[in-house]
Amino acid sequence: MSPPAPRLPRVWVVASHRELTNEHGQPQCYTVMDEAGTRTLVNMGLQPVCYPRVPPEHIGGMLETVDGILLGGSATNVHPRLYGETPLSPKLQFDECRDAVAQPLIRLALARRVPVIAFCRGSHDFNVAMGGSLHQSLQVLPRSLKHWEDADESLDEQYRERHDVACVPGGELERMAGMVRFAVSSLHSQGVKRLGRGLVAEAHSDDGLVEAFRWHDASVFAWGFQFHPEWGWRRHPAYGRIMASYVNACHAHQTRRREQGGDGPRPSASALLPG
Repeated sequence: MSPPAPRLPRVWVVASHRELTNEHGQPQCYTVMDEAGTRTLVNMGLQPVCYPRVPPEHIGGMLETVDGILLGGSATNVHPRLYGETPLSPKLQFDECRDAVAQPLIRLALARRVPVIAFCRGSHDFNVAMGGSLHQSLQVLPRSLKHWEDADESLDEQYRERHDVACVPGGELERMAGMVRFAVSSLHSQGVKRLGRGLVAEAHSDDGLVEAFRWHDASVFAWGFQFHPEWGWRRHPAYGRIMASYVNACHAHQTRRREQGGDGPRPSASALLPG
């Protein structure tokens, strides 16, 4: 009998909830995962899983079953009440079911040292979970670069490299990406206003917007990116190194869990709650 195949590291892809048009042209609610993120995980040897609408009291138990967390982009926004503001415009779309899972999940993942990678709206989830705030509209900021896509662009055009980011000199992103400055995609109408507690800026665009940040403990892979390294990671050297570092972190977490015969101690996330 051949030995069982090794289990692939599993990554919890946080779900979004959208009202889309069904095959009959009627609006219908769907639970969705971004295809680019999940396909990249599979292509890099990880297995995406999804646990939508998990009640808060069960998030810790579900977290024991995975080796990483991915929070991808979405057309919706983190609700501004979570950072003490009211919606800037009635046209803004929200996904409070995603908020209800993402916010406690991020804090608990940090407490348990589970790798976290977050893109676009996912980075906003991460920042707000740590007590940070967001610019609700980058378009209204003076002297802002164009961080958003045009509706008439093709998908490839929307995800093209639109502007450069500069890494913090001598920082962790410069080391990980192997570059001081590189071009990135930009499809964002919102962005970090105030970084959350314990987060460290690692890259900025030329207008000063935070484009990448991490958890202050560099021994835990926990990163937020305003751009999309999961798109074009095969051809973009910095994107490829970012994603490879995440994959390595997920494998290392899986190894630690095996060596501990499980998940080991279960620290509380209470110390990471925003003050």
